[in-house]
Amino acid sequence: MHLTQTQVNALSITERIVSVLSIIGILFILLTFYFLRSFHKPINRLIFFASFGNLGMNIACLIAENGIAHGPTSPLCTFQAFLIQMFLGVDAFWACCMAWNVYLAFFHKYTARQLRTLDKWYLLGCYGASCAPALTLAFIDTRDRGRVYGPAIVTLVLD
Repeated sequence: MHLTQTQVNALSITERIVSVLSIIGILFILLTFYFLRSFHKPINRLIFFASFGNLGMNIACLIAENGIAHGPTSPLCTFQAFLIQMFLGVDAFWACCMAWNVYLAFFHKYTARQLRTLDKWYLLGCYGASCAPALTLAFIDTRDRGRVYGPAIVTLVLD
């Protein structure tokens, strides 16, 4: 099933509206964490760290069809592809870190200070695990197949 231009435009507008709402929520999280020390608890720190991944993904969604419209080899298309590759799965990694923190706190009696020492490893694991392939793929360009990153539409169409 092919989408009409009107349907593609409707998806782009919806994607952008939802992304703006999400960015407003992210800003609320970041500002609350920054200004209120009472929110500096282990789980809130992980949500704070995960918010940067959500912000990256929402920036990619704000670009919407503009990346494709500028051409498959354009810097905008490559940047959007990098953002999607970098941040799409990061939420799952952060959810695992949050679950691990809960496990450590409940079953091994980790304190907030002990959990805080894990933050650097969580940051490295969550963002490093997706950054390495995302950066690598951004620079692959072969004579036979061209660039790895190219135009695509990430949607689910319901019949």
